[in-house]
Amino acid sequence: MIKLEFTEEDKRLLSYGRFNHPHPRVQLKMEVLWLKSQGLSHQKIAQFAGVSVNTVTSYIRDYQEGGIEKLKEIKFNRPKSELTEHQGTIEAYFESN
Repeated sequence: MIKLEFTEEDKRLLSYGRFNHPHPRVQLKMEVLWLKSQGLSHQKIAQFAGVSVNTVTSYIRDYQEGGIEKLKEIKFNRPKSELTEHQGTIEAYFESN
């Protein structure tokens, strides 16, 4: 289990953010870290938050790397299509036909 020290301010921000942040993914991350700040095991946190233990570990590592600001980052995999570079040509073709 990863050991962390949480300041009272961080606990307060996590408690607030887990319900009030505008993005649900960030709310979930803050919920996981808030549960960690309450001393729960990774298994219990995963069970209560509805995520895997690996996800709990990933969120904790993000917090270790950059604190609460790192938790607010939203990363989605957005693959680039090979057609992107031809977008203008494709649009022009469909507009003319």
